[in-house]
Amino acid sequence: MTRLLALETSGNGGSVALLVDGAVTERTIATPREQTNVIVEYIDALLADAGIELGMLDGIAFGRGPGSFTGLRVATAVAQGVGLALGTPLLPVSSLAAVAQRLWREHGVEHSLICIDARMGEVFWAQFAAPGGEVAVDGDEHLSDPAAVEYRGENSWVAAGGGFAAYPTQLAALSRRAERVIADIEPLAQDLLPLATAALAAGRVSTLADALPAYLRREDAWQR
Repeated sequence: MTRLLALETSGNGGSVALLVDGAVTERTIATPREQTNVIVEYIDALLADAGIELGMLDGIAFGRGPGSFTGLRVATAVAQGVGLALGTPLLPVSSLAAVAQRLWREHGVEHSLICIDARMGEVFWAQFAAPGGEVAVDGDEHLSDPAAVEYRGENSWVAAGGGFAAYPTQLAALSRRAERVIADIEPLAQDLLPLATAALAAGRVSTLADALPAYLRREDAWQR
């Protein structure tokens, strides 16, 4: 029996999900302002409904980003707090990969280009493949000007993420190449779970020192 908690607060809202013996339950957070206020309440509610306690978890997955600087700190802080108190294994998961996993779950998409608005005239983006539903990054995760975003490959693919809505002109040529554009999609906590489960089974867990957000941008840049 695998018991995993997942926290995702990198985007324009957030969610908390719990996996217990193959069953997934999830609560969503409507806005970034609510993340800090309700995340612990939602965790407690999910655990209570499942009849388990924090100390019974096999691991905690959290969306490591890239994404909102403030949001990333919320999920990371909660995961690290539990990890420090109880020694629970921590499983940082790419928030871009979570979007690719959601595309697979909801639409069966095997090849995708995920691009989200990074503010300051830039985007976070990466290319993913999901053969058989096993999502993996194809290359690296990037922070760049929208004009630098590209998709490499001859297969059909789906463009997804708020970057395509935020920069429609700069990404127009790329959007035309895509089989479909799904701009109104956010990462969900439940889509961290397949990636975290695989990482846990392979022993790829992080120490407290390594379980950090992936900002892709220097912290002081957000203050400029």
